[in-house]
Amino acid sequence: MAKKKCPECPKGAPKWMTTFSDMTTLLLTFFVLLLSMANFDRTKIEQVFGVLSGSSGILTAPGTTPMSEQNIVARQALEKSVEKTQEKIEKSMKEFVQAQNLEKMISIIKTDKGISIRVMDSVFFSPGSSDLLPAAYPILDKIINMTEDTPYNINIEGHTDDTPVGRNSPLNWDLSVNRAVSVVKYFISKDFNPARLSASGFGEYHPILPNITPENRAKNRRIEINVISPEFAESGRNVFK
Repeated sequence: MAKKKCPECPKGAPKWMTTFSDMTTLLLTFFVLLLSMANFDRTKIEQVFGVLSGSSGILTAPGTTPMSEQNIVARQALEKSVEKTQEKIEKSMKEFVQAQNLEKMISIIKTDKGISIRVMDSVFFSPGSSDLLPAAYPILDKIINMTEDTPYNINIEGHTDDTPVGRNSPLNWDLSVNRAVSVVKYFISKDFNPARLSASGFGEYHPILPNITPENRAKNRRIEINVISPEFAESGRNVFK
């Protein structure tokens, strides 16, 4: 005689739980995929979305067309070309600075946004003035010649130290802005495309060194000429870091 099943024995998980578990696993996979692309590398994201859209027909990048293999190759070639141009500009500017014995006055720094050329204010301006000195012209001409036929944008930053200005002098904010604008005007006077230029003044609020010694203050009083790469400009990130 067959044994009767115990009415109190468990009958296993409900059927709906299997479907729910599958859905939870899919959601987890989806969020892991999003996390893996969190660096927002534009080329990689387009490649990933292109693969997904071709295989499932469900996941597509909103408002974008998946990149073809030819487009990906072309983009990679453009990136290599931009990198070579940046290296050429950096090398040429360093050689110029060394030839002019300006190593103590001008620094060339490679940054996430491209190349930053930091010039101590005494090279370009008299104390408290925003009028360019003649000594600034050959330096600016060199930068213009290196960048005018490239896709790079130019952002000019003016910076001061924390020394209070006199009553008849412009505020540090005004001075930093006016100096940056003076450099931009010089670029324009040399027929540089104004659409590729921008000017920013930061006063005393973005020092590179603490304002605790005369030497540090001298280095904080500077003009930064940022040669901004096309990729950085396309990303829409904040120019100042």
